[in-house]
Amino acid sequence: MKQFLLVLSFISFAFISNAQQDVSTAIKLLELNKTELGLTDEDLVNSIITDSYFNKYAATQMVYLQQSYLGLPVYNIMQVMAFRDQKPVSVSGKRIAGIQQKTTDIPLAPSITPEQAIRTAFFAKKISIPVLPKAISKGTKLDFGKLGISRENVTTELMWVPSHNGKEIRMAWQVYVVPVHSSDYWLIRVDAQTNKLIGENNLTVYCNWNSTDHQHSTACLGSDAVASLNDKTGKANIPASPTLVGSATYLVIPFPAESRLHPGGTPAVVTNPWLLAGGNAATLGWHNDGTSDYLTTRGNNVFAQEDRDNSNSTFGLPAFSSTGPDPLSFEFTPNFTVTPTQTSPVPNQQFNTTNLFYWNNIIHDLTYLYGFDEAAGNFQNSNMGRGGTGNDFVVADAQDAGGTNNANFSTPPDGQSGRMQMYLWNGNPQRDGDADNGVMVHEYGHGISTRLTGGPSNSSCLGNAEQMGEGWSDYYTLIYTQDWANSTLTTGFTNPRGIGTYLQGQGPTGQGIRTQRYCTNFAINNKVFLAILPSIPHDRGEIWCATLWDMTWNIINQVGSINPDLFNAAGAGGNSIALKLVIMGEKLQ
Repeated sequence: MKQFLLVLSFISFAFISNAQQDVSTAIKLLELNKTELGLTDEDLVNSIITDSYFNKYAATQMVYLQQSYLGLPVYNIMQVMAFRDQKPVSVSGKRIAGIQQKTTDIPLAPSITPEQAIRTAFFAKKISIPVLPKAISKGTKLDFGKLGISRENVTTELMWVPSHNGKEIRMAWQVYVVPVHSSDYWLIRVDAQTNKLIGENNLTVYCNWNSTDHQHSTACLGSDAVASLNDKTGKANIPASPTLVGSATYLVIPFPAESRLHPGGTPAVVTNPWLLAGGNAATLGWHNDGTSDYLTTRGNNVFAQEDRDNSNSTFGLPAFSSTGPDPLSFEFTPNFTVTPTQTSPVPNQQFNTTNLFYWNNIIHDLTYLYGFDEAAGNFQNSNMGRGGTGNDFVVADAQDAGGTNNANFSTPPDGQSGRMQMYLWNGNPQRDGDADNGVMVHEYGHGISTRLTGGPSNSSCLGNAEQMGEGWSDYYTLIYTQDWANSTLTTGFTNPRGIGTYLQGQGPTGQGIRTQRYCTNFAINNKVFLAILPSIPHDRGEIWCATLWDMTWNIINQVGSINPDLFNAAGAGGNSIALKLVIMGEKLQ
C-alpha cells in the first residue's frame, strides 16, 4: 500500500505540473528558500503544489503549497507564499507537525472502498443510490460520472483529515456530488476505516437577503429570434472560429447604479460596454466563448438564462437579440408594475435576464483589471493561453424557481463553472433579484473571494465559521456601486449605504438587511472588533465590511483623491488603491 501511495503522489504531482506552467519555478523558489521558510527536505517531499502563477499586479510569484503525507493530501492544510526577486515577501499558513506519529495507528490501506463511501455520503444526503460503474482514475481522484443524479461528475479522493487543531488525523474518502435538483455542491468526508461521516462542506454560499429570516415557466422564443439557430442557446450556425460581435446595445440598469431607484439607475441603453475595460479583460467581447459568437445572453464570461422550472440546466433559455448576427440588440423595455416573469406583451423576463448578463460581465471585467484574471482562477470559458484552467464561465440563473427572497453562488475549483442563482421577492408587485445590481455583485463576490483564497484549485478555504466572505461580498457591492464620479472626500461620512434596499421595498437611503448602514460616521455605524464576536456569518461579515469601508475612505483622505473611473485601474485615487489591496489580501491569506 505504501508503494501505491508513493506512486499516487508522483501521478498527482505530474498532473498538476502539466496544468501549471509555473510549477518548476515554484519548486526552485522553495528549494532556494527552504531554510528561511522553515521547510525541511522531508517537508518538500510531503507537499503538493496546487497552484503557482506570476501575479503581475504585484510582480510576485504566487505559490500555493498543500501538505501531504505518503502521497495523500492533508485536507485544507495550506501555505500561501509570494516571492519577489527570488525571496519570500509574504508567507501565511502552517503545517501539521509530527504527522507521521499521529498516523501510526492508522492502516495504510483504507478499510472501505470508494463505492462504500459514496453510498454512505448519498444516504446522509437522502440521495438515491444508483448502481456504481467502474471508476476512471483522474490524477488523485476516482471519477464515477454523473450517475444520473449529479450535475457534475461524482468523484472520490483519499486524503488525511485533521481534527482538534491538528492533534488528531484520520484517513478519509472525500466524495464530491452536485445533486441535480438542488443548489448544493457537496464535499463529504467519510472515514476510510469506519465508514462514518466525519465532515462536510458546501461550495454553495447561501446568502441571507430576507431581513425577517436570519437563518442561514417556459418562455417562448417569439419573433425576436432573427438568425438561424442550432439550439435554444442561440448559437449561430457559423464556422467554429472567433469572429467577434463588433457592436451590441443593452437596455439595463447601468453601472454603477445599485438599483433602478438609486441615482443614475433609470434603465438606459448602453453600447459596447466591454470597452469600459478593454484589453485582456474583454479580448473576446461579451458574445464569443473562444469558438463561436452567440446571439443571446451568452459569451465567454457568463451564460445568463431563466430557470423558471428549477431544472438547474447548464443551457436553459437566455434572452435573444432582436437583431443579428452583428450588431446585436437587447433593448427590452420593462414595466415594473407587473410581474417580472412576464414575457409578452411586456418583455420583463428578457429585460431582467439581460441585466443579469450585463452585470456579470461588468463584474468580470472590472475585477479582472484589479487582479482576478485567468491565472488567478477567474470565470471564463476560454482562457486564451493566459494561465488557469478555463471552461468555467458563470451559469447565471435568472428568476430561479428554487426559492424566493434570496440568492446564492456556487464556487467549485478552477475549471468548473460557478453558478449564480437569483430569486424573485415576495411583494405586490414582485421584485426581481436580477434587477438589484448590489445583490448580484455580492453573490459574485463569493466567487471572487473563494477562488482567490488558497489558490484557484482549492475551493474549501472559506468554509470555516470565522471566514469573512459575507464581509468581502458586501464590500464589493459598496465599492462597485458607489458613484465615484460624484463622490467627495467626505462622502463616506455623509452618505450611509444600506445593502439590499431595493428588494426590501425601500428607497436608496433605507436600512437594508444589515443591522446598520455602512458609514464612516461612528454615530451611524459603530461596529468594532470584540473578544466575543457574533456567531452568525452575516453579522461577522458586517464587522469586516465596515472595517474595509473605513479603510477605503481613510486611504482616500490620506492620498487626498478619488479615482472617478474605477475601470481606470491605473488611475490615482484611494478607492483604486483600496480595491487592489483587498484583492491582493485575498490572494495572500
